[in-house]
Order: sequence, then structure tokens, then C-alpha cells
Amino acid sequence: MLAAGVETLRPDTEVTAIGLDRLEVELARLDPQVVVCSRPGGTTEAGGRLAWIELSLDPTRPTKIFLGGRHSESTNPTLEALLAVIDEAEGLSRWSDVRLDDPPC
Repeated sequence: MLAAGVETLRPDTEVTAIGLDRLEVELARLDPQVVVCSRPGGTTEAGGRLAWIELSLDPTRPTKIFLGGRHSESTNPTLEALLAVIDEAEGLSRWSDVRLDDPPC
């Protein structure tokens, strides 16, 4: 359901929905910048990704968001809140690409 919502509202974003049993293989194969998963991805490093959203399956426990070296928590985030994280990760990625492509001063 979440993947369908992201695909609908962000048609230019590539979305892949997989089961936890295939997570490690697909992470290596796809090398995504953003992961939304019920499993922890790491600490402040977001499992080597630009963003990792550890979506809590328990509505009384917070969702943990690791984005660009920052960490925050949110209880029951809406789809709009998750999209805001995805959008920010995309912005950080673009900024990183621009900085890498700029000629040295």
C-alpha cells in the first residue's frame, strides 16, 4: 500500500516493494538512496544509505528516520510525512551531485 502511494504521488520516483527475506540481496542489487523498512538499517549512517526510515509496525512505538546524518523520530507518520523525507533525500542527492560536478575554484 505504501509503495503504491509513493508511486502514485511521486511518479518519477523508482519504487520497489520486497519482502524482508530478500532485503539484503535487493539492497546490494538496487543500491537505493532511500529505504523504508520495518527493520533497522543502522544508526546515524542509515545503513550506508542517504535515508533509512525504520517504519514501526507497532503504533505505540516511534518510526525512526535517518536522513543525511540526522536522526529523528515520529509516531504514526502520515504518507505526506514520509514523502517529505523522500523529497528531502532527493534534494540532498541533487545537491551532492551538483557539488561533485562543479569545477574546482
